Amino acid sequence: MRRLSLLMLTAAALTGCAANDAFVQRQGSMEGRLEQIMQAQNSTKAELAEMSLKVKELKDQIAKQAASEKDSQTKYDQLQDHVKILASRLESLEAPRRSSVIEVVNQDSTPDGREESVQAAYMKAFGLFSANSFRAAADAFESFISSYPESEYAANARYWLAECFYGEERYKEAVVSFTKVLESKPSEKRSSDSMLRIGLSWYRLNDQEKGDLTLRALLEKYPRSEAALQARQQLDRK
Repeated sequence: MRRLSLLMLTAAALTGCAANDAFVQRQGSMEGRLEQIMQAQNSTKAELAEMSLKVKELKDQIAKQAASEKDSQTKYDQLQDHVKILASRLESLEAPRRSSVIEVVNQDSTPDGREESVQAAYMKAFGLFSANSFRAAADAFESFISSYPESEYAANARYWLAECFYGEERYKEAVVSFTKVLESKPSEKRSSDSMLRIGLSWYRLNDQEKGDLTLRALLEKYPRSEAALQARQQLDRK
């Protein structure tokens, strides 16, 4: 009887040890799986962090490229204006002139003389703008518009006047001036650039709602313009 009891106790002890070993193995397996999951999560987090950094770097590159393209386009516009003026001067020099004493004496009052005065006034203002002398350029463009409102350069003068205000951080005046540019129904590029400047001016004036509305209107009206690219970048920062 004692032997039977001893055998039963021994069997029970062995069974308990086996169950305990199974529990330990199961626990170890679960801990291993948990560690694998944690390692996978850490790896995923690292990959996400790396991808986020690459996306940020890409956005920065796009922003720099857009700014560079904007600067190049401005210089191109300036060069176009200059070429247009030079071509007009060349045409006036090649045109036949009558050698009249009255014409020589009153040369400033002839159409050619007036055209040269208009060109000189515009180039003076444009030169000041190109030198980043925005206040002096703004005064010169305002004087030009007042003196020659019907000139072929008047529309460009109004646009560059608005750019002067923006460059001087006179954002309220910039909004008014760029709005006048839009009212004159300019080219698509002038329109999209003006809308971009208006939107950015509203942001500088701490009116985010008007800024957002203006840039969204720009995206809707000129979705493929260079200005639209900058507008998207600005809105994506919100």
